Amino acid sequence: MKLTSILRATGAAAALALTLTACGGSDDDAAWPDENLEMLIGFGAGGTPDLLGRGVGDQLQSEHGINVTATNRTGGASTIAMNEALSAQADGTTLGLATSNGLLWQPLVEDGLEYSQTEGYEPLVKVAESAFSLMVASDGDFASMDDFVEAADSGAELSIAVTGEGAQTDLTVQLLNEQNDWNLRSVPYTDGAGEGILAVMRGEVDAQVSTTAGVQGQINAGDVEILSILAEETEPENPDAPTIDEFGLDVPMGTSFYVVSPDGLDEQLRDEMVTALEELVASDEWAETLESVGLSDSGLNHADTQDEIDTLITEYEVLEP
Repeated sequence: MKLTSILRATGAAAALALTLTACGGSDDDAAWPDENLEMLIGFGAGGTPDLLGRGVGDQLQSEHGINVTATNRTGGASTIAMNEALSAQADGTTLGLATSNGLLWQPLVEDGLEYSQTEGYEPLVKVAESAFSLMVASDGDFASMDDFVEAADSGAELSIAVTGEGAQTDLTVQLLNEQNDWNLRSVPYTDGAGEGILAVMRGEVDAQVSTTAGVQGQINAGDVEILSILAEETEPENPDAPTIDEFGLDVPMGTSFYVVSPDGLDEQLRDEMVTALEELVASDEWAETLESVGLSDSGLNHADTQDEIDTLITEYEVLEP
């Protein structure tokens, strides 16, 4: 049975159990969420993390009748938002929309965070994943990935917009340099992919490495062109975009998105939060949300989320910060 089917079956059973409990219990037995929530997002409005964080909040709000406030705290490759989210009281009222970069890579390259790779946070579920793409202005100097590779192979210094200094997008640029002896220069834009793609369109930088969901509007309008998806599989929203392996290049880099809570949750509260969020990521409504932003259905339950995080920690430890 496919993971998605298993999750949906688990979610349905959990929902039934909660319904039966509610019928026979008191108000004190009400399952999470039972009060207003805040969702902290480490990037600006309109980007992939913002769309996903607000999507989680909207679905929690529609299903449970509570108010969910989405708050954007930009900067520090999302660590400003994560520090705030993970410093909050562990009472179920504060969540963070974490990227694998902000949660697992940044603790290796930045001191003074309120959390480490393994401590200070409670991973609840994975809500999505997305590959990065290399994108340029449609009226710019590069008509194809072959043109870009030719320029990079010649030793030209090409400026690449990334979503923060030390972010995974920045790391991707450095990997391209190391693997191909290129001279790409990262230009960080702390407000995320939306700010960087405007710089690409204005000709201030040559290209951008980021997820595509937050700039899909510019792609659809014909202002931005994807030179390559930096993965082995293309994206549902951009099926004609070539993948990186078609050019003999290998950059296994993308990002996962998790809902996280401050560490120290009461065990019963954590179980209630996990049950509700597992039901959310397994639902048809969430699959439709992902499809609407051009992402495949890639959510994971709590246990599989923790397994993926453990794997990523091991992979990141062998990289040079």
